[in-house]
Amino acid sequence: MQYEAEIAQMIQGLLASAPFDTEMAAADLESWLERPKDPKMGDLAFPCFRLSKVLRKAPPQIATQLGEGITETMLSAAGLEKVVVAGPYLNFYVARAELAGATIPAILDGPFLARRDARGEKVMVEYSQPNTHKAFHVGHLRNASLGDSIARLLDWVGNEVVPVNYIGDEGTHVAKCLWHLRTQFQGEIPTTHRGEFLGEQYSTATELLSLDTLTRAPRPGVLVAEVVSCAPHAEEPKWHVAEVRLGGETVTVVAGVGGFAAGNRVAYAAPGQRIAGKEVGVVKRKGVLSTGMLLSEAELGISDDNETIAVLPADAAVGEEVAEVYRKDGALPADVKVLDEFRRRNAEVSAVLQAIESGSGEIWEQWKETKDWSMDEFKRIYRWIDSRFDHDFFESELGEESKALVREHLGTGVFKESEGAIGADLSEYGLGFCVLIKTDGTALYATRDLALARRKFDEFGVDRSLYVVDDAQTLHFQQVFKCLELMGYEQASKCQHLGYAQVVLPDGKMSSRKGNVILFSQLEERLLSKVREEFLDKYIGDWPQEEIDEAAHRIALATMRYGMLNQVNSSKIIFDLDEWSARSGNTGPYMMYAYARTRSILRQVGEVDSGSVDWALLDHELESDLIGFLADYPRNLERAAEQLLPQIVCTYAYELSKKFSRWYKECSVMHAETEALKATRLQLVDATGRVIQHALSLLGVATIERM
Repeated sequence: MQYEAEIAQMIQGLLASAPFDTEMAAADLESWLERPKDPKMGDLAFPCFRLSKVLRKAPPQIATQLGEGITETMLSAAGLEKVVVAGPYLNFYVARAELAGATIPAILDGPFLARRDARGEKVMVEYSQPNTHKAFHVGHLRNASLGDSIARLLDWVGNEVVPVNYIGDEGTHVAKCLWHLRTQFQGEIPTTHRGEFLGEQYSTATELLSLDTLTRAPRPGVLVAEVVSCAPHAEEPKWHVAEVRLGGETVTVVAGVGGFAAGNRVAYAAPGQRIAGKEVGVVKRKGVLSTGMLLSEAELGISDDNETIAVLPADAAVGEEVAEVYRKDGALPADVKVLDEFRRRNAEVSAVLQAIESGSGEIWEQWKETKDWSMDEFKRIYRWIDSRFDHDFFESELGEESKALVREHLGTGVFKESEGAIGADLSEYGLGFCVLIKTDGTALYATRDLALARRKFDEFGVDRSLYVVDDAQTLHFQQVFKCLELMGYEQASKCQHLGYAQVVLPDGKMSSRKGNVILFSQLEERLLSKVREEFLDKYIGDWPQEEIDEAAHRIALATMRYGMLNQVNSSKIIFDLDEWSARSGNTGPYMMYAYARTRSILRQVGEVDSGSVDWALLDHELESDLIGFLADYPRNLERAAEQLLPQIVCTYAYELSKKFSRWYKECSVMHAETEALKATRLQLVDATGRVIQHALSLLGVATIERM
């Protein structure tokens, strides 16, 4: 029986009559129902706060008047035992035998846990979105776990769900990887984990292509200047007015700090350069025109000192690049200049990128081959973590299509050209200017996302489109959705970005570029080794090896997935394998054990006479609480799907396991007073196990029968 619906209809009828005479939708009233934290306060509570404004009465008064209108006949017809007015609440108590008889058989026979009726809405869930030519690491697993679980939840509540992936298979990161593979790599290409091998190539390439690798002062364009004169500012004594010479040119610079004198060599940044994120200019500082700036050691990058101007070696040549002055020993041959090498390497990367984009030739063929290495590895990982995709989109498919789409709408006024670039002025919506095509004709990420959205709408006919992408991309998606709306796509209102915080290590953020990540293969190895050692090695010789191997995989996956999902989406996750793999507490292994324990009890008790089951025998307080909590499971799933928050499922499963454990300690199954009570309690055990199993399945976790 749907008690929530029955209560909502009861209250709707009461509100429609005197003394209220108010029409309310039953669906709204049903959504207000909640389960009291203390089971002694009933099974379902109806709060009257929201009615107060409509009825112009105090919530306790409304609750009292509604309670007076509820008759025994109404309660009996709804399967309710009683209703108690508690201040602004109406607390409803379901008849114990009625609730057990309606809930437990429905769980065991299937309809309680079965997928809900079709809603007629097609939802596309885009998630994971890894880049080829980069390694798949532990940070990627939050997105993969979150997106997959949301797809499962949306499917369970009756949506037609299309899970898809969007692969970043082109761009500068690919060119850097192939540049290193072609020009720097000297070893043999491995036959396994080739995706991770490409990630190593990318990380090493990024290091070699960074000016930091060649010089301690990675500031191209900053030159050595000689201080001709230096004096305090007339109106601001802490400032220093310096005349500095750059070859045959002398300029005046006002410095906010001192530490230098006439004759010193200093680092000079000319107007137009960017230092510490700000553009250097020509400014009047209390009557003195200052051209450019002198840099501190912190601004140069050679130390943390930001209180004095950096004084360079006395033999530094005036007009020379400061990057050359601070070149790193051994980084380059003595006759190769730092910036020449830096520009040469990056020019080679640009040439690789152009070759890939040409669509033919040796480098393009190598791009296709190495892309397949990454995709093969991704697919193996997705099989291991049990993530499903019905379709893969690729960035490389959308480049020209996306530019054509933007130009198509350029003449409609949606987009405009500015200084050679094309974009959308979204300032009136508080979203700034969204650049779509750069002056060199390059399409940006937002451009491709517009074309991708059109494909989703036109080719797949989706009604709703979810993008599971980290919350750093919030502005990006706000701009994309607003552009889609201005382009005339009605489905833009049904596009939603589901952001989440990143996974970090205890000592800080992970980065593929820096190479300080836990690779998936490393995580897999560590997880399986830890699970075998702590849970399964003791069963070697007793269990078939195949069962041990499968159990290790499932417990490892439960550890990872549950740890990733048992968080609010907006909360940063600190990856701690020891904490996540604990056999007790709110962890994946504990949840696996909780289910396996119910199966163990069933095996220990053995066959019973199911014909002697009598739901009225489940009259212990803890039994009532457990049954009521089981009955509330579908509402929790609907809430999790509505809020796109699998953590609700984790919380429910953990609380259910704790309630079951408390009940089992107090209410013996094996030594029940009668055979009828034993048979009845055994069905409660079975039902609890099946709900735990179903909850875990929506988190992407498969259970094991013994542990």
